[in-house]
Amino acid sequence: MERAVIERCTTGINGFDEISQGGFVRNSSNVIVGGPGSGKTTFLLQFLNNGVTKYNENGLYCSFEPDVVDTINDASSHGWDFYKQAELGKIKFAKFSPNTTVDELKAELTKIIAKNNIRRVCIDPVSVLAISINEQGKIREKIFELVSLMKRLKVTTVLADESMEAEATGGFREGEWTKTDIIRFLADSVTIFYTSGLTGTSDRALRIEKMRRTAHRRNLVGMEIIDEGINVLVD
Repeated sequence: MERAVIERCTTGINGFDEISQGGFVRNSSNVIVGGPGSGKTTFLLQFLNNGVTKYNENGLYCSFEPDVVDTINDASSHGWDFYKQAELGKIKFAKFSPNTTVDELKAELTKIIAKNNIRRVCIDPVSVLAISINEQGKIREKIFELVSLMKRLKVTTVLADESMEAEATGGFREGEWTKTDIIRFLADSVTIFYTSGLTGTSDRALRIEKMRRTAHRRNLVGMEIIDEGINVLVD
């Protein structure tokens, strides 16, 4: 029996598609984990910009941060004109309060995605959604609902998870649980970003911890942020 061909959502990020067998699985939910300044937001913006400019796929950036304008302005340093893309209706930016419930987010995302033919969605940071929920089972239920909705809407989603590097490297005591663990468990892929040069080839690194239906690279890979954006240093 022939193996089914798995459709990929190519990121267009130099080196990342090579270590992930062509990019994210189409219509999957993917988490990127890292501490402040590790490159998470740059990855999200580059993923959306490439979607529009290289693959004709409209994008949506959902932010829980105070001012999404700062994010757009930061992107201009890489030559990404999100003001222009927003005017053309190619990329939408949505600002949400940290008090937004998962149900409210689902309703708003459904409207925006349907109206604007969105194919790529980024949520930054997704861990905000778990802050106001105290029951472990309830968090799992709500995040599962969000992830399932994105798949039904046929979009490829990348969710940024704010974590300190000690957390990303397994710095918890045995048996300790955090709310964001559930988000990572439910995701189709998890990629960890490191700010320290663990590979010896650069001052940054990343590792794909898991990616379902993918023969991905499992070791640490050097990474740098240059004028063009993120550059994964593939051997």
